[in-house]
Amino acid sequence: MSTLDRHSSDPVGSPAAELRIQRYSPDHLAPPVGAYSHLATVTGAARWVFISGQVGANPAGDVPADVAAQTRHTLRNIEALIAAAGGTPQSIVRLMTFLVGQENMVAYAEARNEILSEWFPAGDLPGHSLAIVSALAQPQLLVEIEGWIALPHPA
Repeated sequence: MSTLDRHSSDPVGSPAAELRIQRYSPDHLAPPVGAYSHLATVTGAARWVFISGQVGANPAGDVPADVAAQTRHTLRNIEALIAAAGGTPQSIVRLMTFLVGQENMVAYAEARNEILSEWFPAGDLPGHSLAIVSALAQPQLLVEIEGWIALPHPA
């Protein structure tokens, strides 16, 4: 199997959709150091959706105190936004995470990996960058995640 075919996803949307998201990490590079693929390509007619930074707040604005719960809730918020746009998590091309404090990395990664393994059971993970920051917009926030989503055009 060629490097480019190592982690290919099925077409996004209906079986007849032309849109395809392909995720892979070339063999000639070191493997990813986390839960992501080095490359993600989108071919076909795509409708791009950009998700602004999401946090672990529920609809009432309540935020759990721990980073693992915030991470799970943040990713579920992203999942709900993708559904509202007509897609599924498999539509994710790239994520960007802002995490407060290196000390939160292990709990964050465990919660993130739990959700990503549910969304991407074949291991064809989207691109993902992570920045450790000193603070977010509100003091109780420990994680913020934004996303780039590729969806087929509505029929």
